[in-house]
Order: sequence, then structure tokens, then C-alpha cells
Amino acid sequence: MKLEFKNLKDLLIFNIKYYRYLKNISQERLAESCSLSSRYITDIERGIHCPTINKIELIAKVLEIEPYILFQNPLRDKNIIEKINNTRQYNQK
Repeated sequence: MKLEFKNLKDLLIFNIKYYRYLKNISQERLAESCSLSSRYITDIERGIHCPTINKIELIAKVLEIEPYILFQNPLRDKNIIEKINNTRQYNQK
């Protein structure tokens, strides 16, 4: 499934969430593994904060992907996208 994004920030935000779901990692576990607060990870995924390059590298390492992957828009697993859409706790923007 191919998705469209308005800008690079939206792509980054979606990819962090997508790969987190793909690896079955909670926001809390991702935050703990990156030595960040879970609130910060939540705010990234909601588009409130944009992580620095250093934090992008940390997040990618925990997600076991190369950082540049977070800036690519490949075909996606439809099941993961449905899972993301069905478990949203907040309206994004």
C-alpha cells in the first residue's frame, strides 16, 4: 500500500510509528531504549515535536533500521496501517 504525505516531517512521524508497530514495540519501550521520555515519543508521533538528527539515529537503532529508512516512502503492509488506524488514541492535528 502506497501512502501520500504533505511533507517530510509527516513522513518521518508516520515511519517512526509504522516501524514501531512493525517491530511490536510500545512507545514506552521505545522511549526507555532511547533514554527519552514516553511523553516525548508520544509528542513526536502526534507531530508536536520533531526529533533532532541524533534522536532520529537513536530511534532508528532501537527499531533496527538505518536512519535513512525513516525518510523513505516504500509500499507498506496494509495490516500494519489498519492496526495503526484502529488504535489511535488522539486525533493527529
